[in-house]
Amino acid sequence: MTQTTLLALATAALFAAGSAGAQSISVRAGVANFNPKSDNGRIAGATASIDNSSRVVVGASYHLDDTWEFAVDTAATTFKHTVALSGLGNVVRLKHHPVNIGVNWHFLGGDSDVSPYVGLGWNWTSLSDATGIGALRGVPVRIDDSNGVTATLGADLAIDERFFVRGEARYINFDSTVFAGGANAGTANVDPWQYSLLAGLRF
Repeated sequence: MTQTTLLALATAALFAAGSAGAQSISVRAGVANFNPKSDNGRIAGATASIDNSSRVVVGASYHLDDTWEFAVDTAATTFKHTVALSGLGNVVRLKHHPVNIGVNWHFLGGDSDVSPYVGLGWNWTSLSDATGIGALRGVPVRIDDSNGVTATLGADLAIDERFFVRGEARYINFDSTVFAGGANAGTANVDPWQYSLLAGLRF
């Protein structure tokens, strides 16, 4: 199943549930910073590091009630990164596009204008346009797509009955195999935190 198909099915299911008499649906948009952990494994025998990237993100949710929420989130455009290896400097440029699907539990319900939540879900990330630079210039580079569990901490701040602001931190279990010149060069252990600030509308 492709990433586009997964996102389309999840979004269709969300809005079908909403039309079947759900309490509410919400949509949101904002900015997210994708922040890989500091040690990203060993590639071609050297320690790898991957830089941060910020992009516009969008999402939609089906709210069963004031406590349970089914959420779908993705990036509006691809994140861009540079990979560096110790002793070699920058060696790869690449892009990634994530889809996150999960369930959030708003443990205070609807009793406050501030609604903190925790969530669990699944991330599917496609990686593209991997290009060798520096010491790997001209070397064919391929990086596998990633699938992994996510864990989320966040909170919604109600502006009024319909508008809200969401702050969120999501941990993503993200590992990808790297191939250089057709050979397995190692595994990138990205395992990032993604920090997001979004404005939303509930209806």
